[in-house]
Amino acid sequence: MEIHQLQYVVEVAKQRNFTRAADEICVTQSTLSHQIAKLEDELDIKLFDRNSRIVFPTEAGEEFINHAKAVLATLEVAKQSVLAYRKLLKGTLRIGVIASLGTIDYANMLAQFHKEHQGLNFEIVQDGTYSLLEKIRARELDVAFAAVASQEADEDVAFYHLAYDDYVLAVPPGHAFAGREYINLSEAAEERFIFQPSSDRMHYTCMEACAEAGFKPQIVCQSNHSPTCLALISAGMGIGFFPREKISGQKLAIAVVKLKQPVQKNIVLAVGKHFSLSPAVVAFNRFVIDWVQALRLEER
Repeated sequence: MEIHQLQYVVEVAKQRNFTRAADEICVTQSTLSHQIAKLEDELDIKLFDRNSRIVFPTEAGEEFINHAKAVLATLEVAKQSVLAYRKLLKGTLRIGVIASLGTIDYANMLAQFHKEHQGLNFEIVQDGTYSLLEKIRARELDVAFAAVASQEADEDVAFYHLAYDDYVLAVPPGHAFAGREYINLSEAAEERFIFQPSSDRMHYTCMEACAEAGFKPQIVCQSNHSPTCLALISAGMGIGFFPREKISGQKLAIAVVKLKQPVQKNIVLAVGKHFSLSPAVVAFNRFVIDWVQALRLEER
């Protein structure tokens, strides 16, 4: 069994296609197929089921692929460690992000980190919190900026609090709430809502806030695309919860109403607990914590 065979197996599982996998790792399809067939012969078990269009891991293949990922991750840590000793921090940092991170000045933070570590490449994946946490567990991401409940705990992922993001209600300009600075959320019990999808942790935070206010929201649309949601609200289709920073600077005709009962997004840095962190990830984690602390000092 050879390291490149493990890489081939993991890539085929990811692409579900031999041709695409071969293109990604820059080998011929015949070489890829031969090496996987050779590995299956050595293990005396089938790792993939194949048809003319797609490739599926077998049950044994799924388990082997998980072990292969762990071996490759360990090798990458060893490689990164050697490079760090030579003060050449190289490699790829895989970062997951939720849609709204303005309160921690995410773009400038990442740009500054890259300026200090220009040997690093970055892969950035935007998704909902639950999907990002699954990618952390599967070692498909190194870290993720996510939103979780304030006291939330996970046996596989560590959460480092970064900031709170206050949510407000976005309403059409002619709405009865539009001229008010604050409302009790219970006053919105009969309203139609534009909501985040259920893949977003804030979907449940906002649902819980409505439940505490004594009602179940009438949801007429769900979308993770904020411009679409705001456009629908501006057009009068409903009202919606949004982070305050997400609405600031919007050109759409929208009124902002604050809530007397705070609805907050707890922004955290999520990191896997049970596997070794590369020097790049350790450096990034330290940088993020220092960056957020500096922002808090500037706000005082």
